[in-house]
Amino acid sequence: MDLAKPNTAVILAAGLGSRLNLQTGVPKPLVKVNGITLAERVLLSLRIGGEVSRCVIPVGHRAEEVVAHFEKIGHRHDMDIIPIPAKDWHLGNGTSMLASKGHTGKQPFFISMSDHLFDPAIVTALSEEAPKKGEMCLAIDRKKDGIFDLDDVTRVNTINGRIQAIEKDLKHWNAADTGVMLCSTALFDGLERAAADGQHGLSDGLRQLANQKKAKTVDVTGHFWLDVDTPEAHREAEMQELYKAKHGVYRLSTASTPLKVRHNDVTEPRYQEAPSDDVR
Repeated sequence: MDLAKPNTAVILAAGLGSRLNLQTGVPKPLVKVNGITLAERVLLSLRIGGEVSRCVIPVGHRAEEVVAHFEKIGHRHDMDIIPIPAKDWHLGNGTSMLASKGHTGKQPFFISMSDHLFDPAIVTALSEEAPKKGEMCLAIDRKKDGIFDLDDVTRVNTINGRIQAIEKDLKHWNAADTGVMLCSTALFDGLERAAADGQHGLSDGLRQLANQKKAKTVDVTGHFWLDVDTPEAHREAEMQELYKAKHGVYRLSTASTPLKVRHNDVTEPRYQEAPSDDVR
């Protein structure tokens, strides 16, 4: 590792989140899972797993409410919160990510969705494999039968630890994008090249780096992650938290039998998906 330890994260919180918002009536980062908001759970995972102390938050939909909540929980956990207006957030989560350009510093920075629950150990694994200058590193999950919503996952094909392809509809794939990554500022170059071609998803920017063989992966199979973007996923999140509170472990659903995975710290439930290129 030739760069300093990262202490900054970008949490994408600009999108509408319509599938969950229609049920809860609040912006998606403010949706609660067993009494704790998704936003706070994400902050805790980043703080525990990566000692993150500074979070850049691109905002769009109901921005004032979202910013007020992040500032409140940031103060509670002694974390600096830097809200950034994402003017064209409706175009895609890559546009939201581009809004944070110039605010992440020169060192590598984590990226997470504001609606993903994930084991802090995923962040730790990424920090131990920090990308070189000009590269990025994506946390991937290879256990397909443990994915909560297989039809909605962002699919990744990897060879020798590097991304060869990343799409929602890949026919041949061997890993899932967990939605947690560690990037250098080269990501912004990739996002700008993608945007010039009319592509505005975060995965579009990753694909640009992958084409240059600058997109690495870290295998975090066996650690919980979950994209809480539907009522069904929200129910799964709450069940996982209840299970964890009772048994001290999360439960990985599989096609056959449950698999218990131990974790050294507290927080998040399990599973699933990658950041879709739905608007975030």
